[in-house]
Amino acid sequence: HFYIIIAIIAYSLYAINGVIDKFLLTKAVRSPAVYAFYIGVTGPLTLVFAPFGLKLLPWSDLLIALISGACFVLALFYLYKATQATSISRILPIEGGLVPVFTLALAYFILDERLLPTQLIAFAFLVVGAVIISLRQDRTGWHAKAFGNAIIAALLFALSFVLTKYIYEQSNFVSGLIWTRLGFFVVAMCFLIPPSVRKAVFNAPKQTTAGNKFLYYGARITGSISGLLQNYAISLGSVTIVNAMQGTQFALLLIGTIVLSKYYPKILKEKVTRQILAQKILAIALIACGLIFLSM
Repeated sequence: HFYIIIAIIAYSLYAINGVIDKFLLTKAVRSPAVYAFYIGVTGPLTLVFAPFGLKLLPWSDLLIALISGACFVLALFYLYKATQATSISRILPIEGGLVPVFTLALAYFILDERLLPTQLIAFAFLVVGAVIISLRQDRTGWHAKAFGNAIIAALLFALSFVLTKYIYEQSNFVSGLIWTRLGFFVVAMCFLIPPSVRKAVFNAPKQTTAGNKFLYYGARITGSISGLLQNYAISLGSVTIVNAMQGTQFALLLIGTIVLSKYYPKILKEKVTRQILAQKILAIALIACGLIFLSM
């Protein structure tokens, strides 16, 4: 199960990315559209892989690839909107639970993907573990709009991953990667249509400190590598299982946040009581059980 190892490495890097994004969204870039734009606009950079096997796709598959990429950037936009309206601790359980469930359903109908009994058990352990590890008490209230945006984000993420897997099945990894990433760029350009967003996009670099720019580029590098590895894992194995493994990212994100909060308490606060610790240990145990079932 080589794709499982690749997915674990991808989610390890996503955990680092998550800590940086958590900081930047609260301190530096306050507009979800601006943040999604600067991620989407990097899509064409994947053309550097063109010499390693880029193939033309039939028009129908090309359209699906572009839609897949577009869905991913739109999912990021709705995720950031939801995060800003409430808090990341309320959003993560929804994403950790719903993205794999939506992926399971969409992969069943679109890809005709069927999981083995051991994979279904692993899926259950991983998803429940992901939800438990990201649950926490929060004094910020629920906003119906934030909840709606989080559900839209989860559905768009799932649709993006399933359509990407479809393209990998029709072509090769390099072609799938490049054509779906061009969909990133199409949506990024659409963000420039409203004058207010366009102004915010061009002003963002001037308003950001040198330190935050360094963090942003660091996040984009780790995000790009982790996205590349996650997509490679999806091309090799089950898209449903790869998405269900997101709990490993939350576990590593938790550990990373706790460690960093000791050194940078003003930036990242992570309160750990006995009850919280017991909850997190239970979640990590469930995720570990899921990984064990996957290795069978």
